[in-house]
Order: sequence, then structure tokens, then C-alpha cells
Amino acid sequence: MPKKTSLLQYLMRTGLFRTAHDAEQAVRSGKVNVRQQTVTNPRHFFNPKTDFVFVDGRPAKAVRKLYFILNKPVGAICQKSKEEETIYGLLAGLPLSKEEKSSLFAVGRLDRDTEGLLIITNDGELSRALMQPDAGARKTYRVVSQRPLRPADARMLEQGVSIISEGEPYTTRPCTIKATGNTTFLITLTEGRKNQIKLMLDAVGNEVAHLKRLSIGSLGLGSLKPGELRQATKEEILSLCPPPSKKD
Repeated sequence: MPKKTSLLQYLMRTGLFRTAHDAEQAVRSGKVNVRQQTVTNPRHFFNPKTDFVFVDGRPAKAVRKLYFILNKPVGAICQKSKEEETIYGLLAGLPLSKEEKSSLFAVGRLDRDTEGLLIITNDGELSRALMQPDAGARKTYRVVSQRPLRPADARMLEQGVSIISEGEPYTTRPCTIKATGNTTFLITLTEGRKNQIKLMLDAVGNEVAHLKRLSIGSLGLGSLKPGELRQATKEEILSLCPPPSKKD
């Protein structure tokens, strides 16, 4: 069976739209045709190898899939903005076409005051796979806390604590913690809710003074300095989301 993709994902890989919202609005307003038929559902699935897409009457072609590893610096935000410092300003020097640069986005986000590893791509399937709640990708962070983390509090965090996640009560999954200093430790999660580590420390009466993501799965920062990025290899991407095994 031919592999199909959603229209919204495809449009974001054309580089014609600044945000997913812009692409979705174009579809809903009747500006997008697939197989010479107007499509108004952004979640419409089609075969890009045989079904041609037009936006405002012009052919819309997806650019090649791209993957980068960025060491996000403190102070940059992950949203696209014309008024604030963003991670996308760090992509300006890449030898890519305008459409390729425009198609890139961050997989997940790090807060303005958080630094560390970000995956930058235009592969919507990879992003969706990594962002699924049950994806289980191991993410390791280095935490500097305002006060020393007591052993009893570390055990509570490892077992799971109750937090309010986006307005709803939630108990965090078990995690691992390794102390590296009086107020520094490594924490490895298999989930990634908004502000999760800050909320977890708050649950045990502590606060985050500094936070840096070191790795996602086997993918690490290596020698990248804050603000630097490099292209990821095919092997590194496959290690994050290995293809499903073929059944006999």
C-alpha cells in the first residue's frame, strides 16, 4: 500500500508557510488543491508521489527531509517571532534554500531560560513519533537546584510525584536521578510535559536555578557549544525512531 502523509505535514515541508497555523488557514480557506480538487481538511491524507498539490494555483513541492542537532543557548525562544531572539536566527548561515530554512522547526521546546539539545527538522513524522506521550524516549538533563536535593526528595522524584500539568492533576512517571554535587544532579525522564522538571522540584519544596538538556536517547550534544549546530546523520535519526520490523 502506498505511503500516505497528511496535507498539513506536506505543506509545512514546502517552506511556503511560516507556521503550521498559516498552512492550516490556507487549506481551510480553499487555497489548496490536491488532484485538481479543493481540499479544506488539513488532516486529509494523500499519496505525494502520485497526487500533485497546488497552492493558489501554483505547484507546491516538498523539500528534502533535514535533521540538525542544536545546542540551544539561554535567552533564545523556540517559537518563530520577528520581535524576539529565536533559535531560527541561528539557522541563517546554513547552506540551504529559503524554502528549506522556512520548513524547519524544533521537535518539542525548551524554555527561554533553558539550554541544551534540540532536534531541528522538517520531518513531521519524526516529530509526532517523539512527541507521543507513550514514545518513551529517554531525555537526560543537568539540573542546578536552588537548595540541596535531600536523598528523601530524590527518592520521591524517582518514584513519581503529583503535579498540576496544564491545569490537570498528574503523577509523573518513574525517573532516575544521579547526584553530581551539592545542588547539581542528572535526571532522566521518559516523558516531557511542559515545565515538568520545574514542577517536580516545586513538588518537593525546591526550585530550578539552571536547566540544560544533555541528550535524547543516544543522541548527545558532543562538543557543540551554545548556539552551535550540526547536521544529524541518518544513523542517529534511526536510533531515535527505528523503522518497524517487517513481519514474515
